Parts: sequence; C-alpha cells; structure tokens
Amino acid sequence: MKTLSTVKIENLRLRSYIGFIDWEKEKLQDVVISFSFKYDTSLASETDDVQYAVDYKKLTKKIISMVDNQSFHLIEALAEKIYQFIFSYSSAIQNIEVKVEKPHALRFADNVLVSISSEDRYNSAIIALGSNINPEENFEKALSELQKIGIITQRSEFIFTKALKFEDQPDFLNGAIFLQTKKTLSELKLLLKQIEAVLGRVRTENKNAPRTIDLDVTTYNGFLIDQEISDFPFLEKFVNKFMNYS
Repeated sequence: MKTLSTVKIENLRLRSYIGFIDWEKEKLQDVVISFSFKYDTSLASETDDVQYAVDYKKLTKKIISMVDNQSFHLIEALAEKIYQFIFSYSSAIQNIEVKVEKPHALRFADNVLVSISSEDRYNSAIIALGSNINPEENFEKALSELQKIGIITQRSEFIFTKALKFEDQPDFLNGAIFLQTKKTLSELKLLLKQIEAVLGRVRTENKNAPRTIDLDVTTYNGFLIDQEISDFPFLEKFVNKFMNYS
C-alpha cells in the first residue's frame, strides 16, 4: 500500500541579482524560496534506510547553488528553473509546489511572490496496450476509457505480435499512446488497473496468460518506468521518437 508524505522546505533565504539592471552597479537582493513535494515513503518508513528516500538535503543544496549569487531578469524565470529542477530530480516526486518571494520589490508592498503548482500542469506518459482476447474490441474500449483521464496526442501503429514467455496462446495486439494528463504517476497506475478490471482482466498465477487488456505506464515525464521496453522493438521506437529515450 502506498503511503504519500509531504516534504516541505520553507523560507530558504538567499541573495541574487534580480531585474534588468547594470550588474556592475547593482547590489545583491534577498529572495525567499519555499518548495514542497510528495512521494511514496512506505519503503523508506519501513526500512528507515536513506537509499529509499528522496534526498531533499541534496536537492536543496543544488537549488542553493543554482540561485545564490546568480543573476535573473525575472523571478518568474527563477521560479520556473527551480520547478523544472525538482520535476526532473526523481520520478518518485509528485505534487510539486514552488514559491519565490522578492521582499520589498514594490514601494507599497511587503513583497512580490510567484508560485507554481504541478496541479496546474499536464504530465506526459506513454501507455502501452496489449490484448489477445477480442483485441480490436478491447483496444477500442480501452482508448475510450483513457480519453477520460487525459488527452491522447499521439499513437503508435497497432500491430499483432507473437506471445512472449508463454507462447501457447493467441497473438497479441500491441500498441502505445502518448497521453497528457493531470494525474500523478501513482494515480495513473491505479486508474489503469481499474480500466483493466472494468474490461474483464482476470489476474492469475500465470502473469503471461491471455488477457482482455494490459495497460502499462512505459514512461512518465521523461522517466523510463517499464524496464522491459527492449522486449518490444516497436514500442522502443515509439519512445525514442516522442521521449528522446536511448
């Protein structure tokens, strides 16, 4: 069972050059940075082992080096740089919030604040589909359900391939879609299992048995999630094309 926890770093006080200015004449200005994110801490909590945790201390040090004594024209650009760094730090991270404050930036205001939330942005995922029980019908149903949780912007060719590992069964119809979604990785995985159940997927001890539909997250926000991608050359080609994976 997943256990989501929130990590918050609040009021990180640094100094930077901010604005369209003459760098030789301008003085360093105060900037106040706060950020938070969630991740599944179940394994880290169970083992009390740092290798299973997101290293927020290292992450914070990286942000300090990115910001302190550096130059930015806009705090919007600074906030975006911090957000993108956290976004790319680990596939485990979700629900990112970033706030950058510039104290006394306006004459009659205490500060100016720019905030970014991952709730306002789309995540990108490649979803692999497979079926060898009424495959065309179940692909159509699965695509209809997937459209309810995001926007399908690209799709691969849907092709029949021989079954792997357990060969004594009908050929599989396989394919993949590129999905833009507001769902986090954990939410997306859960929803895919729900779609599989709705479409009649029955799980047995034989993980390679015939199935009505199989839906797997292959990549999420540029991170490779499914390590078995090399077993499916057409899927690997699709990932290379749209996610620059090599």
